Amino acid sequence: MLYELLYLIPARLADEEAGAVETKVQAVLTKYGAVVESVKRLGKLRLAYPIKREQYGHYVLAHFSSETSAVAKIEEALRIMADVLRFLVLRADEAGMDQKYDLVEFMAVNVEVKDDRSRHRDHRESKPKEQAADGLKEGVAAISAEQETPSTPKSMMSAEELEKKIETALSEDVENV
Repeated sequence: MLYELLYLIPARLADEEAGAVETKVQAVLTKYGAVVESVKRLGKLRLAYPIKREQYGHYVLAHFSSETSAVAKIEEALRIMADVLRFLVLRADEAGMDQKYDLVEFMAVNVEVKDDRSRHRDHRESKPKEQAADGLKEGVAAISAEQETPSTPKSMMSAEELEKKIETALSEDVENV
């Protein structure tokens, strides 16, 4: 009887390594008495959901003829193969062997990283000496420094002036009550 086998190989494998997995699968088929009629690599495509942390896979379609009793042994051997993510064996008449597959090829997208800095800065790191020497400030200190104008120097208050201001503030508060 004629069967169709569709299986997925992880996309992290190079083309040569994927070819080696294809030959292993063909060896499994021939080991259990199947005659491989055709093997076609359908391409590297995105998976519908991650399988074993893989997002992409090489889809391979194989047609073979075999005894019905040998198919269960073939499926068992494919199930324990580490390089086969998923597989499906169908009878050719159920699979619609005459149908044409319209699959969209995988196209790699290169995303350039704009910034090499990490998102989370380690606060235990010491600041560079050049930055400290220049007097540059970061964070809240930088914001408060921007709000201050360099023309207004900070003057120190004497203890007496401070006490007077506190007394006036308290007396105003008492009068308002």
